[in-house]
Amino acid sequence: MTLLIAFRNFTRNARRFLLLGLAVAAGFFFVCAMQSLVGGLSRQINIRGARYYGGHVIISRGKEIVEGATLAEQDRFILGALAASGVHPVAVSHRTHLGGEGVVFFNGESVTMRRVIGMDWDAEGSMIRRLQFVAGDPADMSQPGGALISEVTARRLGARVGDQITLQVSRDAGAINTVQLWVKAVFREVSIFGFYTLYMDRSVLDKALGFDPAYSATIGAYLEDDRGVDGAAARIDKALGGRFTAQPVMNFMVEIRTLLDALSIVSYGILALLSVVIAVGILNLYRVLIYERYREIGTMRAIGIQRQQVRNLILCEALFIAISGIAAGFVLTIIVLSGLSLVPLSGSAGLDIFLDRGHLSWVMKSDIIGEDALLITLITLAGALSPARAAQKIEPVVALRAE
Repeated sequence: MTLLIAFRNFTRNARRFLLLGLAVAAGFFFVCAMQSLVGGLSRQINIRGARYYGGHVIISRGKEIVEGATLAEQDRFILGALAASGVHPVAVSHRTHLGGEGVVFFNGESVTMRRVIGMDWDAEGSMIRRLQFVAGDPADMSQPGGALISEVTARRLGARVGDQITLQVSRDAGAINTVQLWVKAVFREVSIFGFYTLYMDRSVLDKALGFDPAYSATIGAYLEDDRGVDGAAARIDKALGGRFTAQPVMNFMVEIRTLLDALSIVSYGILALLSVVIAVGILNLYRVLIYERYREIGTMRAIGIQRQQVRNLILCEALFIAISGIAAGFVLTIIVLSGLSLVPLSGSAGLDIFLDRGHLSWVMKSDIIGEDALLITLITLAGALSPARAAQKIEPVVALRAE
């Protein structure tokens, strides 16, 4: 009955609760937008990092074959440990990589690659296809001898799709070796994960470096949900039994992880501050509202409504205010963030690392939105509690005599 009366009061006197509803909507908007933006930044870092390093969880092994085991036996052991860990990757990569030592030549020009990546297209082509390609067809990488280069590299070399480029690498003994590659596609990636990056067939790179064609420096696991990366890495590492190591991809990006942690701390600090502001605002607004309803509450007491019922009535009204404010704030968040995501932003390397093809990235995760909604509801009820207690103490005789 109390809930029904509260709902009737709320719907019939909507203008009375407008300021309170706007306060709740604004609070939820700021909280939800902030969490969504931080989630979007983190997601873009994980997507780019996983693509750059070959998975969300990276299993590393040295160049030496330990205990006389064969590469095939190592692969069976690692893949078996991956299965035994209970982790179910959407794709598994085998990669050989060369950092800072590969030089690409074309038409008298040269560019030093920040990273040369040897990969198996059949295994992780679906992940690499998510790059923004501006020329060529990445599917042609299924043929050995192909290369994917960044737009920045192509511009500096003056190379186009179909051109033959020369990759120079240094073997362990110091010998220089070269390999001819055909440009199959050009991708646009201006962040640190793509400026000077070249993708090629792993067996071709292994041969150029003097490795066994079946060798891979790392085996990576791409996960469906990047929020469970740390736990998945721990389970895989335990299943490996110390023979090899498994690490979350963020361990290879310490500075960026520190930045994301700092952003997360700042977001929670802002969240705490907003919570206090919202609670104080609702408290003051509700005190004014109770004062305006002084005679109304006295009338309810005079017709037999008990003190506890008056308090519960006020809290139920606050609950409906919270629900409507959260709904309005949620819709406003989607509208504002969707609008901002349409605005093209700067393509600088410092900013693009957080963007999705030059546009703002944001992610609404149901569990986080649920937590935000619960938080705002509790804050609203907490702000209304003191005025509700004051309302239940109103004496009907005194209230009815008041002008």
